[in-house]
Amino acid sequence: MSRPGKNLAFRGVSFRPRSAHFGIPLWGLIALTAGVICLGGFAVHGFDENGLRLGNQLAWRFACLVFFIAIIAGPVTRLLPWEKFRRADGEGPQLIWGFCASFGVFLASLIIPNTLTPPPLDHQGLSFSMALFAIFGAALTMMVAYVASPQRGLGERSRRVILGAGLSYYWLAYTLTGFSRLSGPHRPDAFYGWSVMLMLVALLLRFADNFIAKKTIRDDRSPQ
Repeated sequence: MSRPGKNLAFRGVSFRPRSAHFGIPLWGLIALTAGVICLGGFAVHGFDENGLRLGNQLAWRFACLVFFIAIIAGPVTRLLPWEKFRRADGEGPQLIWGFCASFGVFLASLIIPNTLTPPPLDHQGLSFSMALFAIFGAALTMMVAYVASPQRGLGERSRRVILGAGLSYYWLAYTLTGFSRLSGPHRPDAFYGWSVMLMLVALLLRFADNFIAKKTIRDDRSPQ
């Protein structure tokens, strides 16, 4: 029987290659879904300013949901006594890659429209801060995707530290964004309240996973 994870490093969970549909792996299906959702948001308003904003928001929200699933999947498969869940534990970083792909769609929806379309009088196009955020986000996303699975020349401990630090940044980004939207001068939006709740639930699940793991280790080491 598999045990809960031994630390709080954010670990992806995965599924066997047979989970691919029509030859597309799970992370590819997530990326395709993110692209369709984003383009659908663009098309709703005829690819005007409101459409670009809606598509970007939908991409951000979809990536948030994928991130939540990715960081709770490992603890859930280890905490729940369901054999199908336990068989899925530790079989690959598909959900982590799926999140990275969906976040890449969000970054593309942020950069490409503001770069290719001429800015109107009330819109400045791609600002320096926006470009800096996109560059940093792209670099961090590629790093997380790289360390989501074991790599030659990179120790397992170092890999988990890098992965944990990278995904902790995303957790803070989604949590702080939610709190700022709830407390700032913005129009009411239930999504941000739910996103904060999801991030807190994910944190509690990971702490429960870590607590049970340490307790199991202590019980195994204690004299019979």
